[in-house]
Amino acid sequence: MKIPVSRLKNDQLEVFEGECKPEDLDIDIGIMHFPEPIKLQAEVSKSDEDLTVQVHLEGERVFTCSLCLEEFNNVFEKDFTLHYDIKGLDSVTLDSEVRDELLLDHPIRILCKPDCKGLCLSCGANLNEGSCGCEKEV
Repeated sequence: MKIPVSRLKNDQLEVFEGECKPEDLDIDIGIMHFPEPIKLQAEVSKSDEDLTVQVHLEGERVFTCSLCLEEFNNVFEKDFTLHYDIKGLDSVTLDSEVRDELLLDHPIRILCKPDCKGLCLSCGANLNEGSCGCEKEV
């Protein structure tokens, strides 16, 4: 999303709304992808040489569980604030900061549910769907 700095008035709040396409942000990574565009709302206020942007993101991402390897949907909302020195700028683009915030919000260990049982170490069956029938070693 591009914010036209030159048309903003000092000390006046303006709201911009739009969508970010996942392919434009390059955020579809192996175990996380975004099936639809991410909704973005930016509340922008300008002073003489500074721009403050309150960003609200909403969307859906698809994760792959770290234990059972099943995909599951995750609806998310994220709020953050950006500050820019706008001396000499006509516009500011938010895309790289939005990308960084989404990647930083990515959990280290992704589980489809807190009590995920994962896969059988012998046959690879998903233990969330029931017992696999393998003999257990004592």
